[in-house]
Amino acid sequence: MYRHLADATLKTGETMQMGVIQGPEERFQGQIEPFLGHKGGLYHRHIELSMRQPLDRLETRFYIGAVGGNIITNIMTVESEGVGILGHVYTLPDQRRKGACQAVMAQQMEDFRRRGGGMLALGTGFDSPPYWIYHSFGFRGIEEGSGTMRYVSSENFLGGFFARSPVTIAQVSWHHWATMTALSMLEGGDYVRSVAYNIHGMTNFEGGFLYFKEAVEGQNSHQALLLENARGAVVGWGMFTPDSRWRSQVYLFDLFLHFDFIEGGKMLWEQLDTPEAKIQCYVDRKSEARIALLESIGFHHEATFQRQLSRQGKLYDVLVYTLR
Repeated sequence: MYRHLADATLKTGETMQMGVIQGPEERFQGQIEPFLGHKGGLYHRHIELSMRQPLDRLETRFYIGAVGGNIITNIMTVESEGVGILGHVYTLPDQRRKGACQAVMAQQMEDFRRRGGGMLALGTGFDSPPYWIYHSFGFRGIEEGSGTMRYVSSENFLGGFFARSPVTIAQVSWHHWATMTALSMLEGGDYVRSVAYNIHGMTNFEGGFLYFKEAVEGQNSHQALLLENARGAVVGWGMFTPDSRWRSQVYLFDLFLHFDFIEGGKMLWEQLDTPEAKIQCYVDRKSEARIALLESIGFHHEATFQRQLSRQGKLYDVLVYTLR
């Protein structure tokens, strides 16, 4: 589906038509895919698939600016349950410095708010020119000195999104791209969140999710289940990943839960197929609730890596909990 949003006059005096393409939309497939052809690998796979078929409940939108019928700039969002990721911001080199991208982004942000959107995440270089452009549209770094940024429509949105409610187990699907990212950017809670996917502290899971989903889809040795609340927010994950550092004879068990849903970790464990191998889980020393959960499952404390992680100038210990 294509929807016209507005026209803009560029600095050159040219008229640019602005609109949004929501996939699947095969009419624009021959324009969007070549325009974003520089996006390789799994990003390109998503672009191709999103133009051809529904991807579970994921909403993929391409906000475009066109002059003379030709696309010159693009901003993509992927969304689910009111949260999303903003990316693939690109303007043709010979069309830059005309105000095209900023004009399209103004329309994109207005459309996101109009649809009731609550949170958008993105990644850029801290203190770079794009950083300050995003800042002007209401994005803020999630931590001091971070180029991982977040826009939140209201102070109460995230509290409502992660509100306590009954939980269900979910298989990994395309629409979790956005909702897993919202959880990965959670303020507070445990710092060691996924050793397999290098999620330490507040992190943008935009790129990591695509590799994570591919691994779960394609390899029986990789398993993952998610915990969702009634609002559709991912409030926890549990995943088994063969640890290649030990010839895949040891499995990593990454378990991370929103601090209001710790009790759901046992549900995740019971629904996963436990590998017949040694299993290790890494936790912060101060992760008392998660440690108690692991011990109730049968894990025991095997080792301590002292001063293993740096966080805001301080060094922290990491504990290894083992089953078998």
